[in-house]
Amino acid sequence: MIPDDVLEQLRDIQAPPPAGFWPPAPGWWILAALILVTLTVAVVLGWRRHRRQAPKRAALARLARYTVPSQPGPDWYAGLNRLLKEAALARYPGDRPAALSGEQWGRFLARTSGDPGRPWQQLVDASYRPRSELPPTEAWQLAEHWIRRQPW
Repeated sequence: MIPDDVLEQLRDIQAPPPAGFWPPAPGWWILAALILVTLTVAVVLGWRRHRRQAPKRAALARLARYTVPSQPGPDWYAGLNRLLKEAALARYPGDRPAALSGEQWGRFLARTSGDPGRPWQQLVDASYRPRSELPPTEAWQLAEHWIRRQPW
């Protein structure tokens, strides 16, 4: 048996003080680092995409200001083709689209549009004819289609 004086020296079990908020456990530090890296990567990728698509936004803004007349002349179609060439220069500088004209320009538009069955050659030829078979609203829609379909 244990003597009484030894038993009197014993005290109740005391729980340790509760853990404080700071410093966090290592798992929280790892989670915070992962969140920070993820946010940084998302911001950098978003910024790159925003900068890469700046020519597309500029071309669409110019196209939106390009009014569609009821009876357009060759100058109107030429301006539309000029707008497309400027956008093509920004997107395909290695293909030298500024040097293309006539059938070559029409084939380039068809090849890069993702929809070669549309009347791209009529859009090109309308710049050289006094009257075009292509309605101006369709020409405007073709230009918008080409700009939007580019993988900027």
